[in-house]
Amino acid sequence: MRSFIAIAAAVAALSINPVMAEEGAKQDAVRIEKDQTAKAFIFIVDDEPVAMLDKSGLRVVESIEYGHTLTDTGPEWIKKKIASRGMEAGDD
Repeated sequence: MRSFIAIAAAVAALSINPVMAEEGAKQDAVRIEKDQTAKAFIFIVDDEPVAMLDKSGLRVVESIEYGHTLTDTGPEWIKKKIASRGMEAGDD
């Protein structure tokens, strides 16, 4: 009886559903990856990098579309805006 239980437990432990293992290996069609070496965020769509955001700016492979305004405020205004958003987020 003990050997039956041991065999049943071993079979249960070793039988891994390959479908579940495959699903865990799949990556999302749309994702943002951190690249610590480049110190950047890489935006991926259908396994293709489409944009990169790093300290020096945003780069995109295709076009940028907008429907309202595009304003050049200068880097100091943007730095202040980002810093104020960070403080707001810290208050939550």
